[in-house]
Amino acid sequence: MKRACKRVNTQEHDYFGEFHVLPLKTDYYKHMKHNQSEQKHLQQIFYVLLLSAVLLGGCANKSNKTITDSNESLPEEKNIVEIVILKQQDFTREIISNGKLSAFQRAELYFGVSGFIEEISVKNGQRIKKGAPLANLKNDDYRFNMRKAEIAKEKAGIDKLDVLLGMGYKKGDKNISQDHEQIANIRSGYNQAKIQYDEATEKLKQTYLKAPFCGTVAGVKQRTYEKADLSKPFCTLINSTRFFIRFPLLETEISRVKTGQKVSITPIAGAKPTVGTITEIDPQIDKNGLAWLKAEVKNPGDYMEGMNVKVSIKRAIRGQLIVPKQAVVLRQNREVLFRYTKGTAYWTYINILDENENQYAVKAADGATLELGDTVIVSNNLNLAHESVVEIKE
Repeated sequence: MKRACKRVNTQEHDYFGEFHVLPLKTDYYKHMKHNQSEQKHLQQIFYVLLLSAVLLGGCANKSNKTITDSNESLPEEKNIVEIVILKQQDFTREIISNGKLSAFQRAELYFGVSGFIEEISVKNGQRIKKGAPLANLKNDDYRFNMRKAEIAKEKAGIDKLDVLLGMGYKKGDKNISQDHEQIANIRSGYNQAKIQYDEATEKLKQTYLKAPFCGTVAGVKQRTYEKADLSKPFCTLINSTRFFIRFPLLETEISRVKTGQKVSITPIAGAKPTVGTITEIDPQIDKNGLAWLKAEVKNPGDYMEGMNVKVSIKRAIRGQLIVPKQAVVLRQNREVLFRYTKGTAYWTYINILDENENQYAVKAADGATLELGDTVIVSNNLNLAHESVVEIKE
């Protein structure tokens, strides 16, 4: 009995003990499970970071290797240059200006009388000779008027003869005094009839338009059967065998030129260049400080009225050191050229004395040296420094 009761108590004790301990074990397991989950999550992050670091390290090593390989594969760049030997020679001083071609002869041609255009004998761009017909008006009325004036003149001539016969002269007599003939002209109305005849003849002549000189036809806009517009020219006739060019120079340059001096003419459109002569120098300076000159030039074949041209006036200056323009570069806002000596470029400060389109006349600046026979670099010199190693282009 004793043992049984004790056992029962023990079971009751165990029962209540298990009842109280069970909740504590559940929270512990939850806490442990939560910690394990965080550790697993941290391990995953660690592995991701470790993998990223490995990949980045591999890319960096690959990139560094690529750069290294690239640097190793590039050959060393050489400075290949061209040279000239300095000589003393004539320098061509050049003054540049611009102008327009104007035909030496140019005329706008009008019909002198009104009427309808009957025929047009030319077209734009056609070259014609002096006296060639250009166009004519329908002129029946002008013909009739001239015929009437001619008859009136004949009648007045008969009346004049009657007056002279009345003065005692004979028909065909040539020894008529000037006073008597004047009296006979007035009394017979011969003078008036002759004027009317001349006027009618001139009007008939003006129905025909002819070329006053050799040239090229331009500006034909009217058509046959239209009424001639007397307020506008029927056409323009241009003598394109010779042109003159009016062009400006600065007042500081005018002392370098004179009439009779040769000039080079180069059309901007690319036509054949030629040579002209200065014919006029205006003796006054305009408000813009410019003097105006005129040059005359023969047409080499393809020049046209109004064409824009470049005018170059050249004069030789003896005994100059001359280099191509590409030989001179700027360093520290000063003009520099490079002398070549035994594979090395030495920069030399210079002063530019004069220039033309392609060359400079130069001398050494104070403290620098530049002499006849020096070898000067004329190409690939933009990036050269003092004492750069260079090679001459073969």
